[in-house]
Amino acid sequence: MSWSKKTGVVLDSYLEEKITELANQLSFDIVITDGIRTPRMQVDRMYAKLDKTPPENLRDVYKNDDFADEVMDAYPDIDAGIAVVEKYMAFSTPSKHLTGLGFDVRTTGGGVGATGRLSTSEINQVVAAANLLGFSPFLESDHLHIGVPEQKKNIMAMVILLGVLIWISKKS
Repeated sequence: MSWSKKTGVVLDSYLEEKITELANQLSFDIVITDGIRTPRMQVDRMYAKLDKTPPENLRDVYKNDDFADEVMDAYPDIDAGIAVVEKYMAFSTPSKHLTGLGFDVRTTGGGVGATGRLSTSEINQVVAAANLLGFSPFLESDHLHIGVPEQKKNIMAMVILLGVLIWISKKS
């Protein structure tokens, strides 16, 4: 089927390609609620989870417990949260959204009249399709996070280019 995105969602052509691949496997439309994030956007999303009643435990969402703990310790100081995200970005990938390799699919919420809410059966179909494509789906409280693999480099093109460069250097 097809997909649409919530206003303000940032995607690049690679993510759009991967979302289209996923949507093509489904018999219903999906709504993308988040894509590429800056460190500030990441902190805003994480603090929104902590603002809920009851607050969500970030350890349940993020693979790196130390990262989750440090963000929770920094809460509600935005600048301190950004510093934590930037610190972890220097040596790891705390969220695929920060590297352009993650997007979110609406499962619930969106306010009155929102489109794209999914039934349990549809969520299961999205998860199955994502797994089939080699993506990494993770169901959060109000959306499905989908991680995608890094872009494959065109090795053959790189080898040809290297060969041409070597040939040119020998001619000069």
